[in-house]
Amino acid sequence: MAASAIDKQPSGVITLLTSDGGELLVDKELLCSSSKFFAGMLTACDATRLQVEENREVMESVLIVMRGSPPVNTFDTRSTACWSIFKKILIVADKYDMSLVKERCEKWLVSRCLRGRMRSHTFKFQDVSEGFEWLAICQKFDLKDLGWYCAYDLGTQLAQGAWPRPLHDCLEGVTCPDMLKTILEAVQAAVNSGGPLGPSGSGAGPGGEPAGPGHGLE
Repeated sequence: MAASAIDKQPSGVITLLTSDGGELLVDKELLCSSSKFFAGMLTACDATRLQVEENREVMESVLIVMRGSPPVNTFDTRSTACWSIFKKILIVADKYDMSLVKERCEKWLVSRCLRGRMRSHTFKFQDVSEGFEWLAICQKFDLKDLGWYCAYDLGTQLAQGAWPRPLHDCLEGVTCPDMLKTILEAVQAAVNSGGPLGPSGSGAGPGGEPAGPGHGLE
């Protein structure tokens, strides 16, 4: 007798075996609904234990985001470690086709790490090289809101003379027209304000915060 539709639905618990020997338990239904990769794999076989290439720390962070919470080690939003773990999560989420995980990471990075800090005149994105690395991640994973903030900050630092390489070399890897436009808008805003972006700077929102995606100079 053919299996019923109910028999084919996800059920039970899956054990993820990490590269460093760890074992992580995750609800099968949650895993399948969060990852098209694992949904396809578990539809084709009835496995209860799956080997992954990532270590326990990274996969544990991914599962925490999958369940709807930011990882504890990202609570210090001003630390390099916070950005580093989000970067690892995004790479894993892209690898296993976890669109909701990517959306949550982008939302938290913007709302908890960037949006409030952009009101500060002394804000700088980690450093210029780190900023460009994040801009490349935003382009690759189509993180438009986060990309806007990264691009705006890089443009602000360009206007302040902080870029270590010629302009053409720095912008060579920026292939997204909207992000390139945002960088140039930030430069124009800084020039118009006569220095670091402030409440009176062109393109700034209430309280000196940049207006946000879709609200820059035309």
